[in-house]
Amino acid sequence: MALLVRNVGKVLTHRQLLTEVWGAAYAEETQYLRVYMGQLRHKLEEDPARPRRLLTEPGVGYRLHFQT
Repeated sequence: MALLVRNVGKVLTHRQLLTEVWGAAYAEETQYLRVYMGQLRHKLEEDPARPRRLLTEPGVGYRLHFQT
């Protein structure tokens, strides 16, 4: 979450997130990321099935978005 907050509004690739959080050995473990993002959405989103803050960029990664 801290990495997303530091890069709010920017798309972070799956590889970037996995490498920064879990280390280079996990750079291809996208399932870890999917599970973790799902858990975060349940904690942060009003409706986790329709996220407004923790957005998926299909085929690329994730982006933290705050509306002003």
